[in-house]
Amino acid sequence: MRKQWMSLALLFMVSLAWITAGVAAEPKKMAPSARTIIVTPDEIQWKEGPASLPEAKMAVLDGDPHKRGFFTMRLKLPAGTKIPPHVHDNVERVTIISGKFNLAMGDKPENPMVLPAGSYFSVPPKTVHNAWVDEETIVQIASMGPWTYMPVKKAAAPKK
Repeated sequence: MRKQWMSLALLFMVSLAWITAGVAAEPKKMAPSARTIIVTPDEIQWKEGPASLPEAKMAVLDGDPHKRGFFTMRLKLPAGTKIPPHVHDNVERVTIISGKFNLAMGDKPENPMVLPAGSYFSVPPKTVHNAWVDEETIVQIASMGPWTYMPVKKAAAPKK
């Protein structure tokens, strides 16, 4: 009887080990940003731009700029678009896809860096910057959401 009991206990432990190993070997579900995403230019779906740039068009390529987590989006800026001084809560990483992008650090459009297609820049959180384009320009923004855009108001001139 004791031998049968030991055999049953051993069989139970071996079965439990196999079941546990099988569960551990199941593939884990990938996070949304950990999946393969391929977007060709003809598949990009341009929609109305953000409220801060109503003349722009926007296309989200990956993630959701309104939610927590990584996202990639493109902005199509028509010639003459001005982006007033502003800051973001997270690092803003920008690649100029086409056109030229005038980037000025601070709250004045002074000493801009003229960035041609293929250029890249990264701006730390809460860094005041402004920009404008003289020709239609497409930029790609990669950052962590939720994406924020907070205009910076110029200080009022002191009264005399």
